[in-house]
Amino acid sequence: MLVLERKEILRREGRIRCRERSISTVSAEAGERAQEHFLREFPPRAGVSAALYCALAGEIPTDRIRHAYLGAGARLYYPRTTESRTLAFYPHREGDGWETGPYGISEPPKPTGVEPRLAGWDIVVIPGLAFDRRGNRLGHGFGYYDRFLGGLPKSVPRVGLAFAGQLVPEVPVDAWDVPVHALVTEEGVIRAANASGPLNHR
Repeated sequence: MLVLERKEILRREGRIRCRERSISTVSAEAGERAQEHFLREFPPRAGVSAALYCALAGEIPTDRIRHAYLGAGARLYYPRTTESRTLAFYPHREGDGWETGPYGISEPPKPTGVEPRLAGWDIVVIPGLAFDRRGNRLGHGFGYYDRFLGGLPKSVPRVGLAFAGQLVPEVPVDAWDVPVHALVTEEGVIRAANASGPLNHR
């Protein structure tokens, strides 16, 4: 079976489970535990530049991480989709508003005169439909994060957030897919066996 076909099968299964989690109180509790594990493993520090995202229903929420990082004086950046099908990350602080992007995802407004952040990341947090223990990630198939991650230096820590049920034996990959260095679930932190580059943000 082709990689493309295997990916589509996993995506269909992942979207079904995502809808189921979106109405589950158990998933809400698991989401809180996952964020606790994240904050213990990747504690916020003043001056750190972190790429985060607004979670969709059925994904691990990121609100607790956001509040902790902002409270510690970290700089948070959230993605906006662009016409060139890439992600542009803009700063977002407490009290800043949100806009709804083309896929129904909350995005930061585009500040007048402010260029998106392109480099200098201390940590990048990444969503996904499925992950495996080698750090391979399956997204929604639009390629936004693949293009963004492909341009990052290998030294930038890439951390996936997911429910334990999103961990699969193997994610099929193409040459352009970029793995995460670590995956955080409600059960703890998994250091990826396949991703090169140290987790050196601390």
